Amino acid sequence: MIYWFTGQPGSGKTTLATLLVEHFKTRGRRVEHIDGDGLRSLTQNFDYSEMGRRKNIETAQAIAKGMNDADKIVVVSVVAPYIDLREKFKELAPVVEFYLHSTEKRGKEAYWVEAYEPPQNNFTDIDTDASIEVCMHKILEVVVEVNRFAMFVGRYQPLHDGHKWLFDQRLKEGRRILICVRDMQVNDKNPFTAKEVQSKIIAEYKELHAKERVKVIIIPDIESVNYGRGVGYEIKEHIPPENIKKISATSIRNKM
Repeated sequence: MIYWFTGQPGSGKTTLATLLVEHFKTRGRRVEHIDGDGLRSLTQNFDYSEMGRRKNIETAQAIAKGMNDADKIVVVSVVAPYIDLREKFKELAPVVEFYLHSTEKRGKEAYWVEAYEPPQNNFTDIDTDASIEVCMHKILEVVVEVNRFAMFVGRYQPLHDGHKWLFDQRLKEGRRILICVRDMQVNDKNPFTAKEVQSKIIAEYKELHAKERVKVIIIPDIESVNYGRGVGYEIKEHIPPENIKKISATSIRNKM
């Protein structure tokens, strides 16, 4: 996951991003921090024109995506004033965006970017006039929430439109989904291995899988799902429309 802090200079990006990095480190997570000033020093890009800023943002994005692809958590704190670059990046990688702003005078106003464009969609607003503790509480609430999954368990022999309708019920709510493929013995009812099923589902959701919105794992076969009280999650039933109810995996297998 990539946690992207954007906002004008002096809005608190580096301070809060550093605290988030420490939060992950104390929990033993692999995390990297890309900060705007450090990146410019590393790349020797001190061009603050629009062209120079765009190049700096694109460099930060490329590094962040590479680190995320290597299974690292990435925290980015850069001004990144251009909404088109930020939104495009959200389409390419799993990004959680925090927009920081303040009405306080903090001595950085001379460095503000006149053309700064605040985010419009899929972001969390952080008013840093509040205390650091309040801001971090809000940030960590988001971190916890975006790392939760809606779980589905099944054989998916084969994956069909009924399964996809079910997954879409949570995906369209913005949820990440965890698809658990039961490891079944191959037979007439289960013509594919669990690994083959997993590969087919990942291929079907290639883009969402790359953004970590869909995760597919293989689990041992199960005979029941059990829980106690106060488990901290819901068990949801989704009632499909008639055309979806009529879909039969058996009929599909017979035609294969």
